[in-house]
Amino acid sequence: MGETGNPAFEHEPRAGGAEPSVTETRKLRKTGNSYGVTLSRRALDAAGFSPDEPVSISVTEGCVTIRAAGGDYDATVEAGREALAQYRFALERLGR
Repeated sequence: MGETGNPAFEHEPRAGGAEPSVTETRKLRKTGNSYGVTLSRRALDAAGFSPDEPVSISVTEGCVTIRAAGGDYDATVEAGREALAQYRFALERLGR
């Protein structure tokens, strides 16, 4: 179903009456030496984000994922980084 003035907008209700998902098509915009994507208020609300809230960004081939910063995911990544730093020498020796 399209929204007036934005044919790239899709709105699909989730099963069980849960919050609707939002799919939008946006362009990358150059901002200084970086690029950015604007998110609509509807997308922020559907994701449960607030403006100026810190987010965590992860990238895999062809996919950028934005999550709220903190929580289990960030704690796990940080624990992995700490373990790698602590055991780097042993891991390098084992990798030979």
